[in-house]
Amino acid sequence: MKSVKTFITLVFILFSLSCFSQVKVTSYSIYAIGVTAPFNDLFAGEVKVFTNQGQLKNTSIEFSGSYKFVPQPYHQFSAGLGFGLIPESGEGAFFSAPLSLEIFPIQSFKQLSFVIEVAPEYYFNYENLNLRHLWGIRYSFEKSTENKAF
Repeated sequence: MKSVKTFITLVFILFSLSCFSQVKVTSYSIYAIGVTAPFNDLFAGEVKVFTNQGQLKNTSIEFSGSYKFVPQPYHQFSAGLGFGLIPESGEGAFFSAPLSLEIFPIQSFKQLSFVIEVAPEYYFNYENLNLRHLWGIRYSFEKSTENKAF
């Protein structure tokens, strides 16, 4: 009975929160696919799957959060922190610090943008520091009235 009360309380709390959702999907060249969702106007979370690593056991997943700086008419900068894993191998956890630039080339259609990202990555098991760079195309599925970039 206690778990039912806890569940009902959590449902009421979740429904009482004011939030919005604007899912963005990014194809980072041929190396990764990302899905981004904002927490609010300043913070967003992203999940990246690095799909083109040659073998399934080398496919890595990264969870990152980013802070979005004040948007400009044609671009927006963001910086964040991420944590990644290579689930099949059981090793290869890493931290990253992605810095990205989102460019809106078509002002009348800001749902489509180009993304350039640079991120230092530190791999724990290998004690290795890499510099990752990605570029891609991002599409926003829903235009939000609360997001200042649109």
